Amino acid sequence: MADKTNRQLAYETAAAKAVLALRSADMVKRCQMLELPFDDKNIRLKILGTNLAVSADYFNVINPETGKPCRQVDRILALHYLMSEIHVEEKGELISFSDLTGGQFYLEPFRSRTVVPLQKNIGNDIELLRERLGRYEWESVKYGDLGARIHAIGKIYITLVYRAGDEEFPPAAELLFDAIIKKVFSTDDVSALAGRLCMGLL
Repeated sequence: MADKTNRQLAYETAAAKAVLALRSADMVKRCQMLELPFDDKNIRLKILGTNLAVSADYFNVINPETGKPCRQVDRILALHYLMSEIHVEEKGELISFSDLTGGQFYLEPFRSRTVVPLQKNIGNDIELLRERLGRYEWESVKYGDLGARIHAIGKIYITLVYRAGDEEFPPAAELLFDAIIKKVFSTDDVSALAGRLCMGLL
């Protein structure tokens, strides 16, 4: 319970800081730069296949289909994406989590929350993974036994490389990110986004 409370407090603090920053920004210009639909009331974006609407006044984030608040992690990711002051465009250079600031130090905790559970759950069943990827917007790429370029948020994509195991090696999964992600999200944000992706594939 303590861990959950601490996590919630961290999300609330991060959200409050983001809202404070966004209220001083010109959101019309920001949305034009980020190429996000904006109708003066709501900013529309999608996170890992889930449609979200961000109110332009209080920056609350809801699922427009249900009208209910989205999960905390999605709100933080949406607000932090909106905080980007640059035009987000892929660089064409794929990097791993360990290439992010502090990523090497947090690599094992990152893996334990992302690819390790995925490997244990999927095993060698590539077709099961392909089926579950249908929960997201993705396209095949030529990596491993199954490579998937998955839409994450805005113009951010995550590349999943999955290799089935054999007699010598167990199944292995790797997550790669376009280098632009370093200019949009913190390492913690990337970890949260990757965790959100992998848990959705279980």
